[in-house]
Amino acid sequence: MKLLKIINYSIYRVIKTAVVVLFLVLLALSATQVLLRLIFHSGISNAEGMMRYLVLWVAFLGACLATYKGRHINLDVVSKSLRKLNNNLIVLLISAASFVVLAFLFKASIDFILSEFPNNQYIFFIPVWVLETVIPFTFLFMTLVYLQGIISAAAAMIKGGKK
Repeated sequence: MKLLKIINYSIYRVIKTAVVVLFLVLLALSATQVLLRLIFHSGISNAEGMMRYLVLWVAFLGACLATYKGRHINLDVVSKSLRKLNNNLIVLLISAASFVVLAFLFKASIDFILSEFPNNQYIFFIPVWVLETVIPFTFLFMTLVYLQGIISAAAAMIKGGKK
């Protein structure tokens, strides 16, 4: 359990830094593109495509940060209807369901990346499939976060403590 927490926290710190850096790159690239279009009536080729992928990276990595911190979207209807149950049991059920869904999404995203391999599209010098690798990476990280939630809730239920 400690190893999983250390791994998740280390990945969280890397993602946190990456989001800031990628957002600044996105901001600089878009500002440069606007200035070049206003002043020289031309711009950087492939800049719009790169900005699309930067937005994808910032969005998916931001979702990872929200998941790690527990600030993602919750369905209050479910949690309010399950108030009579033990809180640890609720966390266990929600974490298990999220884990299963994210595992399927991870598998689907791997299949998507594999289908992009034969595609010879590049943005600047980077193959498009490389730019899309953020999708399975984020689903894998979120799966690990919910695995940690499953283990924590199960351990708390075994100990009989309240979370």
